[in-house]
Amino acid sequence: MAHAVLTKVLVYRGLPSVDVDPKAYARNLAQKANWELDPRVNVTLRPLKYRYQRTADGRKATDARGHFMIDGKPQEKGVDVLCALALVREASDPNVDLVVLASQDSDLEPALDEACALGSAKVETVSWFDHGQWHSREIRPATQKIWNTRLNANAFSACRDVEDYS
Repeated sequence: MAHAVLTKVLVYRGLPSVDVDPKAYARNLAQKANWELDPRVNVTLRPLKYRYQRTADGRKATDARGHFMIDGKPQEKGVDVLCALALVREASDPNVDLVVLASQDSDLEPALDEACALGSAKVETVSWFDHGQWHSREIRPATQKIWNTRLNANAFSACRDVEDYS
């Protein structure tokens, strides 16, 4: 097979609230700006969803510093839908030969089925592989076999963004 040429990287992730976690918010924006220095990269940030503690009268509770008090961890909402839409959109583009999905979110399996059924672009996945557990959490379409590239701990380390965005 001919070597693929990477022409586009689409990233979808949650964005912390500036009101709840201003430092994480600033780090996310700085990281997005840094990644997008590469013209092939487009980062789409979607606000994280928070469950707030409430006062007796229903208002958002604040701590002694005036910060909103959160119940549990924030959640990404809609990021998987954006990934699914992008996967199908890219796979249906006649100018795209190969789409590689890097996710372990099993909610994307129906979109993988649809992207493969289009028959326009080749579709592959990539997943992290822990040799100690002898399995990866790869996602697969139900309709056909596709190639999955398993990345080990060395590959994970090589991919890490070690920039200090604080």
